[in-house]
Amino acid sequence: MLDGMGPDQPIIIDKNGAGQSDLPYRMDLLDARALMAAARVLHGGALKYGAGNWRDLPIRDHLNHLLAHTYAYLAGDDQDEHLSHVLCRALFALGCELDGKKLGPEQEMKDG
Repeated sequence: MLDGMGPDQPIIIDKNGAGQSDLPYRMDLLDARALMAAARVLHGGALKYGAGNWRDLPIRDHLNHLLAHTYAYLAGDDQDEHLSHVLCRALFALGCELDGKKLGPEQEMKDG
């Protein structure tokens, strides 16, 4: 269940008198090109590893790959879409955390 998305959301009335549910999100502020770039990376990953495979990896692995892509980008490497991968890995780590996973010192890095 997503906070702010249920049928019991408060109703707001705009300046023209039209009512709608109060939405606590600003989806219109997300950069569409950045999200499309991330979706392109996700498509390739789904073909290579299977859709949703990322959910089985520990948060620490996602952060490790996020940092590797960050440093590769900062080093000037241009053989991959590093910032798109950084965004995907950040989303993966957050998704795992929202699913209840914890980083924890006991988490072992998976090879690969």
